[in-house]
Amino acid sequence: MAQSSEARMFKWNPFAGMEAAREHMDRLWREACPEGGCAWSPAADVLETPSAYVLRVELPGLSLPAVSVEVRGRELAISGRRDAERDEPGVVYLMLERAQGAFVRRFALPPDADDQAITASLKDGLLCVTIPRKAATPGLTLG
Repeated sequence: MAQSSEARMFKWNPFAGMEAAREHMDRLWREACPEGGCAWSPAADVLETPSAYVLRVELPGLSLPAVSVEVRGRELAISGRRDAERDEPGVVYLMLERAQGAFVRRFALPPDADDQAITASLKDGLLCVTIPRKAATPGLTLG
């Protein structure tokens, strides 16, 4: 005997797993950017030299006063905002690909980072944050 569609208790949804994954990612994104959300995340490089750690973050179109570099505990947070340029009279935007709005990037500071001597500069759209390493204690050996 054929079973009618009314006799089924639940209808199978092939997208149910994808919806749950999207909801999970949305929650993670809200937790990562609690200050009203992040619209974009700038690309960053992290370098290590014998004397310092260096972060290079792409921030075209921003000035240093528009960027915040803060140490919170053992974390370095770089945040800011790039506002839309849509106030030009008579201009119709046909395509917008450049990211706009708030951003935040967080980086864990290594144990030997000197968080009291961090410096930052911004030139040609590239933010360079230098985090000096603490000097090794003389006579201290590990092992």
